[in-house]
Amino acid sequence: MDPITTEVVGSRLREAAATMEHVLYHSGYSHILRESKDGTAGLTDPQGRVVMLGGGLKYHLGAYEQAVCAVLERFPAETLKEGDSFVGNDPYICGSPHASDYGAITPAFHEGVLIGFGVSVAHKSDIGGIVPGSAGAAAREIYHDGVILPPVRFQTPEGVVEDVAAIIANNSRVPDVVLGDLRAQVGATRVGAARLKDLCDEYGRDTVLAVQTDLIERASRQVSSEIAQWRDTEVSVDGFMDYDEATATTPVRVALKATKIGSRLILDFTGSAGQSDGPVNLSASTTRSVALLGVVAASDPSIPINAGIAGPVEFILPEGSIVNASRPATVNLYFPPAHMVYNLVLSALSELNPKRAVAPSGLCAGAVSIGYAKARSGKPAVLYDLFNTALGGVSSHDGAAIVQPMNHFTPGTAIELVESEYPLRVRAFEMLRDSAGAGRFRGGSGYAREYELLEDASLTIRSSSHQFTAAGVLGGAAASPSRVILKRANGEATNLYPLETRPLLAGDIIRFERGGGAGYGNPAERSRDMVQADVDNGYVSLQAAGELYGFQAGGDG
Repeated sequence: MDPITTEVVGSRLREAAATMEHVLYHSGYSHILRESKDGTAGLTDPQGRVVMLGGGLKYHLGAYEQAVCAVLERFPAETLKEGDSFVGNDPYICGSPHASDYGAITPAFHEGVLIGFGVSVAHKSDIGGIVPGSAGAAAREIYHDGVILPPVRFQTPEGVVEDVAAIIANNSRVPDVVLGDLRAQVGATRVGAARLKDLCDEYGRDTVLAVQTDLIERASRQVSSEIAQWRDTEVSVDGFMDYDEATATTPVRVALKATKIGSRLILDFTGSAGQSDGPVNLSASTTRSVALLGVVAASDPSIPINAGIAGPVEFILPEGSIVNASRPATVNLYFPPAHMVYNLVLSALSELNPKRAVAPSGLCAGAVSIGYAKARSGKPAVLYDLFNTALGGVSSHDGAAIVQPMNHFTPGTAIELVESEYPLRVRAFEMLRDSAGAGRFRGGSGYAREYELLEDASLTIRSSSHQFTAAGVLGGAAASPSRVILKRANGEATNLYPLETRPLLAGDIIRFERGGGAGYGNPAERSRDMVQADVDNGYVSLQAAGELYGFQAGGDG
């Protein structure tokens, strides 16, 4: 395919994916979708290979392909009809990062020929399970996480399959919200399928199919070219999560050996902990996806995220391990281990490609869910709020604060929305001084957010990095740890575990303190002006400036 045609049609495909995401975010019912944008939409080719993702959560890459392949396995291509749409959320079948992420898949046809799929993956506020919000710290198998569906037909040319909708609604504490979000997803995928058909009308089916293949092959060549410029060597790194909830005294190890040979990269996770009884496992699909994002970040972030980026990368993922769990292990608290994998890839590749070194972001990403028997609407409700963290420093600037790692996209929930929809008061939302990892370029600062409960509720914390924090690169310092503090109305204060479910009473205060990003380079090389600015802006205390940077106010430090 000539490059001009590829660029023109590729631009139209990008526009289609962006339109799909716009429809998704503006049609969703839950704040986790319409405000925090915890969902994606995009297009695949007829085999399920991702051609174009919208601007959001790029680690859904692997879930798209696995979801399409799961549909084709249950419903062979020759049996699909125009107007069909499917949904499914089984992590082991559909590739969803966890059961709360539903996939929606709509085949696209042109003159009766299958030309691709519109796909969306998005989080659901509650799909049943042992706690409000479904992702419970005490889960010990996937069946504790809520209703689990293989790919099923959700919509036909005649409309929604009401029997399937009824099953989903009957298993949710907030059925109207869940079904509203699911209809938004399906609607977005149907828009994508229609746009793909229109492109074939305009440019010809053979041209559109050829461009899909060309875009994938181009991304593969770009990654290969970047890897070829790195030195041939191997680097071993590891990291630890605090624990897996099932065994509170045992840290969970994730190990990685990155080997670069010519234009190929081998990522070997042998040595990682076995799969956990607790909910901190990963499916192989999620591990591959987040690792590939690390490869792109450490090479050239302008490379488009599609199926091609996996071409030059080989994975070794031991079965039955924390990074490749086997059914029926629960994967509902997937984000902390996924973030660990991403950070380890960044750390290893910083050794292979120092000019693109990126210090790890804070390991304190996760979420909190607070379930109410009756919210301000008078109905049951689940507040599901994401924990953002901070990015690590890089070779040219400090890390950004209050940004979701890997995504660099998903915003936290606005205070006005939280207070208007749920019976709680936000008492604080503030930066934390001395929370960033020191370095020639420091990490981004952490923050604190504090909720006062106005009604009794059920709390589930999905936190991390209370003990083990993100390490710096090339001499940079580690970030600060995180904490979750429960303050009772009687003045009693308790530090909570990273993964915990417990009841709350009206008047209780929950304070979430999130650590910062790690540092890049030797802190002694940081300029005096930058340290002075950090002190003036309240990011670094005068005492820490002296201890970490040798800074003396009014002196020559």
